[in-house]
Amino acid sequence: MNSPYSHLKTIFVDGEVFDYVNLDRSAITYDKLVQTLEKPLKLILFYGRPGTGKTFLLQKIYNDMRSKKKIIFFPRPFFDEKSFIKSLFEQTFNEVSPSFEHYDEFLSVVSKRILSKEDAVTVLIDEAQLYPNELIEKIRLMADSRLFKFLFTVHKTEKEDLLAKDYFQTRIWETVEIDNASLHEIKTYIEKKLLFHNRFEYLNLFKEKHYRLIESMTHGNLRTINKLMFKLFEILEYYDMTKPSLIKSNALHVKYLQMAGISLGMIYA
Repeated sequence: MNSPYSHLKTIFVDGEVFDYVNLDRSAITYDKLVQTLEKPLKLILFYGRPGTGKTFLLQKIYNDMRSKKKIIFFPRPFFDEKSFIKSLFEQTFNEVSPSFEHYDEFLSVVSKRILSKEDAVTVLIDEAQLYPNELIEKIRLMADSRLFKFLFTVHKTEKEDLLAKDYFQTRIWETVEIDNASLHEIKTYIEKKLLFHNRFEYLNLFKEKHYRLIESMTHGNLRTINKLMFKLFEILEYYDMTKPSLIKSNALHVKYLQMAGISLGMIYA
């Protein structure tokens, strides 16, 4: 026996690009990033708390701009110079990379093929906080050549503000920050996720009290909202299959949200 909540919970697994929800803050940040990338800047910093949707925005920018200009997106970090240079060359020229011993050799070859700053390649780097300092410094030197323009994306955490790191603070030409979602945006996010998957009949499950509770437990962090919603529908799935008389399809008892929050350690019993 299948429960309708079995599919509902999968909607809130951290999704693919097609599941992107355009919130007010996302649209504003997207426009600012695109405008910044059009400026003659060498290094740009894009930062925010983990789970605020930075990677989704990078992927969207890459998809939207790649037909108009040369742009590269590195969603996973590199940990050594040679592998970074190899991948950068291959994605820039769509051919197998020679064996470069040093970034100077790499820049010498590239400079003969990229003849002006108008042809400079835009490189979007996600998870930049995981890159070794030595490699970040080499990337900065590559940016000085004006052959490449780099956008670093980093997490801003409670323990450490990455803007304080010397190699970000003293080198970046412009910064863009993205914040957590507001109460209104949380409501929009959940509603659009359900609508994208043609589950509009479940929109009436959530009232203002539910959204306020979700905000208080997640602080508007999209990744945390996904986890909470997945756990909520997992709990409803269990009761629907074992004790269906305890739940209603047109109303959501607050206790189920609280149970999900307790299970995830967001609130304490």
